[in-house]
Amino acid sequence: MGSSQSVEIPGGGTEGYHVLRVQENSPGHRAGLEPFFDFIVSINGSRLNKDNDTLKDLLKANVEKPVKMLIYSSKTLELRETSVTPSNMWGGQGLLGVSIRFCSFDGANENVWHVLVGINCELLLAV
Repeated sequence: MGSSQSVEIPGGGTEGYHVLRVQENSPGHRAGLEPFFDFIVSINGSRLNKDNDTLKDLLKANVEKPVKMLIYSSKTLELRETSVTPSNMWGGQGLLGVSIRFCSFDGANENVWHVLVGINCELLLAV
């Protein structure tokens, strides 16, 4: 297991579709997808561990029908299941309204910085 994965992914592997951007009021937004941290690893039990047309085909076959998505969060290091309804009638681009890329989530947090923003941030810098 990699340093950023603490759970066993059904079907194995450390690959999925990394959510890079989520459009406001899109099906992906309503499903609670979080840009940068979330990886779509399966839809309706079909493991998405190859960069092929499986994701697109599953979404097209289920337009306007809810599907179950299994999401790996590199922030919480946990899996969660959510329901999303692919739609081409929500007013934006794509059936989910997200920008994604296929990649591994193993080591996804190795170069992440936690930035504090607020009134007392200057005090933390002085410490």
